[in-house]
Amino acid sequence: MVHCTVGAYNNNVSPSPQETMNQQAQTASTDAPPVLASRTGVIFIVDDEMMVTLSLQTMLSLETPHQVHCFNNPQDALEQVSVMRPDVVISDFSMPGLDGIQFLRKVKALLPESTLILLTGYADKKNAIEAINTVGIYRYIEKPWDNEDLKLSIENGLERSRLVGDLKTSVAELSEARRSLERHNVHLESLVAERTRDLQDTYQKLQSIVNNTADGILTLSPQLTITSVNPAASQWLGQKLNLTAAQAAAKPIQTVLTLPPANGQPRRIEELFQITPGPQTAEVLLGDLPLEANISALSAQSDMATPGFVVVLRDITQRKDIERLRDDFMSTLTHDLRTPLLAAIQTLGFFADGTLGELSEKQLELIHMLTQSNRELLGLVNVLLEVYKYESGRQNLILDTVSVGDLLEQITQELEALARHREQTLRLESLDDFPLSEYRVRGDKQELKRVFVNLIGNAINFTPKNGQIQVVLQQESNANPPQGPNLRIQVIDNGRGIPAADIPVLFQRFSQGTSKQRSSGSGLGLYLSRQIVEAHQGQIGVESEEGKGSRFFVVLPTL
Repeated sequence: MVHCTVGAYNNNVSPSPQETMNQQAQTASTDAPPVLASRTGVIFIVDDEMMVTLSLQTMLSLETPHQVHCFNNPQDALEQVSVMRPDVVISDFSMPGLDGIQFLRKVKALLPESTLILLTGYADKKNAIEAINTVGIYRYIEKPWDNEDLKLSIENGLERSRLVGDLKTSVAELSEARRSLERHNVHLESLVAERTRDLQDTYQKLQSIVNNTADGILTLSPQLTITSVNPAASQWLGQKLNLTAAQAAAKPIQTVLTLPPANGQPRRIEELFQITPGPQTAEVLLGDLPLEANISALSAQSDMATPGFVVVLRDITQRKDIERLRDDFMSTLTHDLRTPLLAAIQTLGFFADGTLGELSEKQLELIHMLTQSNRELLGLVNVLLEVYKYESGRQNLILDTVSVGDLLEQITQELEALARHREQTLRLESLDDFPLSEYRVRGDKQELKRVFVNLIGNAINFTPKNGQIQVVLQQESNANPPQGPNLRIQVIDNGRGIPAADIPVLFQRFSQGTSKQRSSGSGLGLYLSRQIVEAHQGQIGVESEEGKGSRFFVVLPTL
């Protein structure tokens, strides 16, 4: 598109015939179809001579796709600069009133990114070169100009304007980004300062708790050497080991804390510091001071090295004294109950066998009921006595080589009559290619018998008629390579099974059957069985599914 504006230098002079012809040519050129291009620019041509602007606009309209606006008055062009924002401004050097350099300087002030080109004659060449340096003119073109050179200069000028505009936009975006970053930094610094204050407050609170708690707190390195102690732990170290906190630093934990022996066997405290999903709790000794230790890894992430451990110690002297009094009371009580119960059972026996005279059938029935009740009470007293012996560490096992296969064969023969009475099948089998007598462990035969009788008896009691009970022996590898293989004994039934919610409490004290079926026993059988198995360095457990039966297992180390 080409648009020419004629200046008002000679407003009172009528246009000559030549000017009229030029205006008609201009109108014809304006109506010509534009040359399409992917991207066009806006060009201002300013010259006081109409022939110059007409020839330029005609050539550019025919050979370029750009929007060309012609002005014969530089003041008119200035009024349109801020509105049309031309990419390239071509101005004549010599114009009345406002010369080209002055005009282009004003354009530069209004539109700094526009490309300025000066048309000049040979005589004004020196001034043009000076204007390039002072005004910032892109280049000058001497009259008469070469059309190709002019078009190339215009295209280069347009590209320059675009680049300058893009650069200005980028600079503006960068400036805005910098301001946004500065605002973000101020906000971030405020958040960091606030978070730092919160952390400092939290640290001070934690430090106050650590320093004033009655529990002792130790931190350990991954090598189990002490790195720090709190005041409570420092006091115990001074009282029991005559060590200051500084002296305790860097000492191995095994020189400060020890584990009490289990069933007469010494234990290493390092066993407590195995990496597990949760904390471990154990009874330890600091000198002769009994403590409960809660041990946790400082980092629970399995994919990174553990930076150490924290050990929280609690004085349990008073609790141990109470437990000792309780054990003494229960031991005394159960022991003193045994004598009158035995005497009562023996006396009732005299009545039952006729030693004290003949009794009627009704009297004999009552005597048998009393005898049975006293025997059950004596059994409960005996079980309680055994339980508290194990809990207090006073049960002395009589260890010997025990053929578990022969022992189980004896037990199944003894209980087979009870199984037949309930129309059940009781079977003993081995999954290995050697005789039952070859399954040997080191243990207390009578105590192990108590465990197996309890497990098989429970299976018979909790399995309906026509049920099947299997006692299966199998040798299996040990997780500890230096040790020999383990012996797994399984008591499998096809009874009603155990609800999943009842399994975690099944081996606890006074757990009587399940929520679906209660037993009439004391609830100490499985608890005592667990105590006996663990005293033999073994494991006891159960796998069960409701409606499909249960699988109780005992794992013992073999010879």
